Amino acid sequence: MKQLLLKHLFFGLTMLLLVFPALQCEFSFFEEKPLTGAFIKPIPPKLSELTLASWFDGSYQDDFTTRLEPHIGFHNTLTRLFNQLEYSLFRQAHAEGVIVGKNGELFEEDYIRAYMGEFYVGEAVWNDKATKLKAVQDTLRKLGKSFFVILEPGKGSTYSDCFPTQYNAADAGISNYKVFSSQLKNHEVDYLDLSAVFQSWKHTKPYRLFPRAGTHWSYYGAALAADTMLQYLNQLHGGGIPQLEIIRLDENREIRHPDDDMWLAMNVLAEAPAENLAYPEIRFESVTAAKPKALFVGDSFYFNWQSDLVMYNSFSDVEFWYYNKIVWNRQGVEAGSVDDKDFAEAIAHADIIAIMITERFHHNFAWNLDEQLYDHFFTEEVDPIQYFANQVRINNLHFMRMVDDAKAKDMELTERIRKEAEFLLYEDYQLHPEKYKPHREAMITILMMGIRQTPHWLEQVKQKAEAQHISLEEMIKRDAVWIYENQIAGKD
Repeated sequence: MKQLLLKHLFFGLTMLLLVFPALQCEFSFFEEKPLTGAFIKPIPPKLSELTLASWFDGSYQDDFTTRLEPHIGFHNTLTRLFNQLEYSLFRQAHAEGVIVGKNGELFEEDYIRAYMGEFYVGEAVWNDKATKLKAVQDTLRKLGKSFFVILEPGKGSTYSDCFPTQYNAADAGISNYKVFSSQLKNHEVDYLDLSAVFQSWKHTKPYRLFPRAGTHWSYYGAALAADTMLQYLNQLHGGGIPQLEIIRLDENREIRHPDDDMWLAMNVLAEAPAENLAYPEIRFESVTAAKPKALFVGDSFYFNWQSDLVMYNSFSDVEFWYYNKIVWNRQGVEAGSVDDKDFAEAIAHADIIAIMITERFHHNFAWNLDEQLYDHFFTEEVDPIQYFANQVRINNLHFMRMVDDAKAKDMELTERIRKEAEFLLYEDYQLHPEKYKPHREAMITILMMGIRQTPHWLEQVKQKAEAQHISLEEMIKRDAVWIYENQIAGKD
């Protein structure tokens, strides 16, 4: 009798476990914490959507399962439980782009890849950008304005000793950061290398500069960086900028966002680790002179400074152009699109212009602001290949496709980007030939591409090159120049 009772009890509990998620879905007995991240919860499936064709090809079943799963009772809790077990037992992070390093250090993998040199775009790119930045800087200085670049730190360079085992920091190759910082120095462009500063601070500061569970600098690290930036800017701009002072550090406060941004994205049960974090209380000095107006263009590292009112207290007016796309005002309110701004008016309004960028995005440098500034002050014909190559680099999704494709084809990334730029140029020429005909260099480039891509034409040029004892590339260019001058420009 006792065994029968136990069997019935076990059967009843099993059935309850099977039915309870459906009951929770219908009646919501328990309130569940929502999952963190950019999720779009699908509309529950309906039997009315079933068709004979979708049933036999299996598409209805697949769609039904996909759309039903997020609505199952305790879905969020079970997801967190699974993610917690994966993290605790196997050190696996179920968050896009996040990996677990030594001592439980969380990294966005792209910071490590950037540090290792996977995103290196070549010295010629950085030499060209530094040359143009120098010209822009000198022009702005003549107008009484200050211009500088902030190389923000990244968690990859700051905590390279904590990389996961599949990455060995000692094997790092040439990176964009190494070459770009060198080119900025060689061209005498004003820049603040906070990446190097953070690497030197790592072993001397008492608190973490990056939280274990976050990808951005900690509030403590951000305050130190802001202090360093304001001191540098005060010297560069000739004074008048209020300096900050850290008057107190709160070590007992619960972890503040975004110090836990990667941890939240993992959707686990445990609270984020908050060890060795400190939250500063900041005071600003008073100044009698009128504070300058500033324009900052950069990435999300800026928002720590905004949250601590650094930018509000340091400038009489400041705009932040997030990725050179979205405008944020001095009060920290989103204020529209950069495309809707009068560019010339915005540059004239600012006393200080700064580009700030972290190592993960160096290949995206300035999201085209550097080219806009150069084109604003200087008029010269743009190399169309360079133009389209820059368009590839500043579009991060496009760029990452080129990184993956170059690796799959065992090509140099610089060569893969050039081929993509040539394709984009030729595609644009097919759509808008009238745009290119007046531009000599652009048309010569297009004609050279046409020769290379036409087998019988290329063979004729090879024979001419051999007969004249010159390289094939030189012969291709000579033919392209002749065609342009005699068949295109000569007709105008």
